[in-house]
This record gives sequence, C-alpha cells and structure tokens, in this order.
Amino acid sequence: MKAYTVLLIFILSLLSACGNKNSSRANTNFDDYGNGYEEGFATESNFENEPNETEPKSGIFEKFGKKKLKTHQFRDARTGLVVSSSNYPSEWTVISKPSYTIDQKLPVFLTQIEGPNNLKSFNTPMSVHISYQNPQTYQFMKNSVAANLHRAMVSNQRILEEEVSPRMQNSGFKFIENIRLPKMENYLREKISAESGGQVQLDIMATVWKNNNGQKALATVGKIYMQQPLSFIDTMTLWMYSTDYMFVDETYFTETISAFEDALITSKENPQWKQYVTQLNRLRAQKAAQRHQLNMQNRQAAFNAHQEKMRGIWAAQDANHASFMNRTFGPGSDTSHKNFLNMINEEETVYNPLDRKNYQVDAGSTQYWMDSDGNYIKNNDLFYNPNGDINLNNREWIKVGKAF
Repeated sequence: MKAYTVLLIFILSLLSACGNKNSSRANTNFDDYGNGYEEGFATESNFENEPNETEPKSGIFEKFGKKKLKTHQFRDARTGLVVSSSNYPSEWTVISKPSYTIDQKLPVFLTQIEGPNNLKSFNTPMSVHISYQNPQTYQFMKNSVAANLHRAMVSNQRILEEEVSPRMQNSGFKFIENIRLPKMENYLREKISAESGGQVQLDIMATVWKNNNGQKALATVGKIYMQQPLSFIDTMTLWMYSTDYMFVDETYFTETISAFEDALITSKENPQWKQYVTQLNRLRAQKAAQRHQLNMQNRQAAFNAHQEKMRGIWAAQDANHASFMNRTFGPGSDTSHKNFLNMINEEETVYNPLDRKNYQVDAGSTQYWMDSDGNYIKNNDLFYNPNGDINLNNREWIKVGKAF
C-alpha cells in the first residue's frame, strides 16, 4: 500500500513527460520475483536501510498498540534528495531501493518490510503499457519507439488471475475474499485528483488470502491510467500497475493493515524534491519545444528547397547543397549529422546484438546493458552485472556498445 503514495509524484511526472514525448523508452513489464513471496523478499541487498531514521514528534499510530514509531526516508540515489518519508512501528525493518528502469532521473521505489508476528511485505516493479481504442492503430504504430509497450488495458481481475493467484497458490495460500480499503482508496483518489486535475484515474483491487499455518495475506493490485487524444480517429491510454503483498499472522492481520494505512496517510513529501521535479519537467519541456522548433525549421527549409526546384534552378540548388554538405560535414556526413543530433538531444545510439537493432539511450553512462525487448540499464560501476540482480531475474542482459 505504501508503494502507491511513494510513486505518486513520479507517476504524475511520468504521465506529464509522456504527454510531451508521446512514448516511453523502456518496458518495465518485469517477471515476478519468483514463485513464492520468500523468494521475492530478499534481505541481502542491493536494498539499503536508510541511516537517518528518527523518532517522529507526533503521537500517531496510537491504535497500533501505542508503540513507538520511526521515520523511513525514501531517497533518490542520483541527487541525494529525500523524495518522501513515512512513519512505521519501530520494531519493523524497512528497506527501500530506488529503481530507474522507467525514467533515468525519477526513481520508482521497491520496498521490503519485515516485523514481528511473521510480518513480510513487498511490492512488485511498476509495469507500464500503452493501449489504443482502434485496433488498426497498433499496426500503424508497430515501428514506433514505444511499440514494446503496446498492450490493451486489462482489468485488475485479470491481473489477479494471471499474476497474483499463481504466486499465492504456489506459496500455499488460498483465496478468501475481496475487500475494500476505503481509508487508503479515498486518500489516494483525492491526492491523485488534486495533483493531476482529474486526468489520472485510479483502480484498486484488494484481496485476502490464507494458508494452513495460521497466516493471512493481503494482495493489492493498483492501476493508474490516463487517456490522451492521439488523433481525430483514436485515443491513447497510458496505464501502469503494481502489486503490493503483505503476509502476517492471522491474529494481527487487521491491525497490521491499519498500521500500513496510517503510514500511507501520514507520509510527507519533500518540498525540495517536488521543486526538483518541477524544474526537471520544465527543462524537458524546453528541450521538447526546441526539438519541435528545429523540426518545423527543417520542414520549412525542405518546402523552400522544393519551391526553388520548381522554379527551374535544380542544378544550382544541388550544387550549393553538395558544396554546403561537404564544407560543413565532410566525409561521413550522415554519421556526423547523427552524432550532432545525439549531442543536442543528450542521447547515444547503441547496438543490441540480441535483436540486431540500434536503440537511442540517454547519454552520460560508462556502460549500458540491454535485454531482447529493448529495455536498458545505465551503469557506471564497471563490476556491475544485472544478470546477478535478484530484481531483474528471468531476463538475459547483455552489455551493448556504441553503434557505428
């Protein structure tokens, strides 16, 4: 449940950014952590405990046994800024890890929690997809940079049947019932509505499970989506979802849910982080406007050249153009021009030997890893290998180099 509010600022920023780009560079439909929740709940980590957890000043969580609380900070590894903070019972161990597989500058947090009464909780990576109302649009857009994100939006019930049920059953849990979490739902709906102006919609399904060892589990599928006009004949829907899992002894099931809801509702966003995201989106919008202006100038230049040709000065125009290209770029002008565009867009072109295709990636890293779906990871640690990362299992990653 905590994952939704931690991701809220990021999600709204991503939706805004996708509105400008009309695509995303990475597919985040990762495989599950494993068959059972024990495999998904890694404690050796790539996950790190935040060192600056402190006792909160206010006396919230009183109904949770009046136990002491401690503050956990969700921190952006790139800037060092705290994204948000939440108060948890002091006997809980909370670890979090920022992930940059969707956006290279805005983190999505994976969290894992352990506590008394066999408490274990974690969330799955965010899956991002694009769907269209007109089936023909999929065919038309199959060669776009966002083609690997194409998937018709499905119901939470289908996600439950395809992803949640197999995991829970393999872990020895049997489905009991669907429940509503009105406190959490109302909080998230009001916050999303306020942040997005009503453009972003939320769909939550909470399910209860039980095993033969006296434990209960809560599996919550949360989906967020936004529609945008694609043309006069179709509409694009950007949708994403994640699943939160919580396991605890049956006697403490209800009060543990209450503790998670209180942590969600009393969480605090860092104003400095919100300012950083605003500045980042403003800068991206400026770059998008500059690219648009450049495209318009190129189109106008092409139109002017066509007009000149129509006036019968083909020879002079071709000669001037050839001379200009030779003086400006010289041999290998196509490569130089592409490098010039990459420099403007802060991008690099890499070659993926898994599918023998070139991809555009954000510049600024010493090495890049890609899988067969075109997802990529930037990395500056020469000893890092994502094939050993527990959060990226069931995928083959290969180091890619610059395309020539």
